[in-house]
Amino acid sequence: MNKTLQQKNTQNLFTRLLIILLVGSLLFYVLMRMQARHMQRKQLELSQLNMWNAFVHQRGIMPAHVYGEYDIVESSNALPQWLNDPRDTTLYYANQKQWHPFEIMTGRFHLNGKDYQVTTYVSSTEINHLIIKVFLVEAFIFVLLFVAVIYINRKTSAALWMPFRETMKKLNEFDITKKQPFEVPAQTGITEFNELNAVADNLVTKAKQAYHNQKQFVENASHEIQTPLAIIRSKLELLINQPGMTEKTAGLLADITEANERLSQMNRNLLLLAKIENNQFPAKGPVDLSVLLNKIIDTYQLHYEERFPSISKYIQQNVSITANPSLIEILINNLVRNAIIHNIPSGFIRVELNSNAFKIWNSGPALEMAPEQLFERFRKGNDEVKSTGLGLALVKQICQLYDFKLDYHYAGETHEITVIFDET
Repeated sequence: MNKTLQQKNTQNLFTRLLIILLVGSLLFYVLMRMQARHMQRKQLELSQLNMWNAFVHQRGIMPAHVYGEYDIVESSNALPQWLNDPRDTTLYYANQKQWHPFEIMTGRFHLNGKDYQVTTYVSSTEINHLIIKVFLVEAFIFVLLFVAVIYINRKTSAALWMPFRETMKKLNEFDITKKQPFEVPAQTGITEFNELNAVADNLVTKAKQAYHNQKQFVENASHEIQTPLAIIRSKLELLINQPGMTEKTAGLLADITEANERLSQMNRNLLLLAKIENNQFPAKGPVDLSVLLNKIIDTYQLHYEERFPSISKYIQQNVSITANPSLIEILINNLVRNAIIHNIPSGFIRVELNSNAFKIWNSGPALEMAPEQLFERFRKGNDEVKSTGLGLALVKQICQLYDFKLDYHYAGETHEITVIFDET
């Protein structure tokens, strides 16, 4: 599963820092135990020296044995192997009915030609309690530092990556068809992000220039083609009216006329697309979609007569939006016409209009292309259908202009196109 760079950085920091803290805690515990042993040894040595000095100055008065404190005994010449070496032992306290751990050490001293062994005791219980308490405090501090480092890293990382997120947001929101400016700061305080912004700004500038050149070419070409198309149409009309026309010649002229009309329609659609992209339809006003939809359906029913598919209508009255009336008429007209010409014999059409959306269903064969290509220019569902392939491209362009959501589904040999005016 993909993760953001900040998440990956936090995860790596979390793992490495956790390992470091665990190793550090273990090392701290070992060093603390070593220091405690050293402290006990020094304490036992000092206690031995103090007990011996007291014994020398208070001979006959000072007791030679105090349970759990010290033992002073006259020794033989044999030297035990554990002499001057701390060792563990336990003592039983009858009043508490408990055994208590002790650290003891025995040293050898001389007095009046006699050897004495002085054994001193230090409780291990308090030392162990101290080690546990210090270790718990250390663990708490390590956990606190761990959380603080992760938190500070996330906050710092978020601040450092803010210029990158701003640039990505502007790139995602940029729409080359809406003539909106693309502005990113040249200086972000971070060299890599400055370079990223410079590259992004350069790419957007080149894309806008290429898009402008393309639109200008289409607009100019469509405009210039109008004159020769008009000449061809007028010459065809003259030829058709010539006397002595044979049936074969008339058929050829009819085909040429039809092709010329399709070319003229294509030219008008291309010019219309260019105007929409250039936002040359700024005039807006209330458009009664209910009246407009009924009018368009009635017109096509008169035109196609018996060939018109069976239709069911669910049109809410007084549905109105604010837009350019001409463009909305083109939008509705192209969707209805598309449902008619791409239908099947004995097919059906169903339209539904409410205040939020316009939906149209029609029977028909499955697409011969990917659904996402349906609204591209010069895409036709069937080569036998005599259309320019620009009708749905115009629909898409108008929806983009007014931020309408356009959706398509095909199921059960039924095509469904939805235009959502208001998603609330």
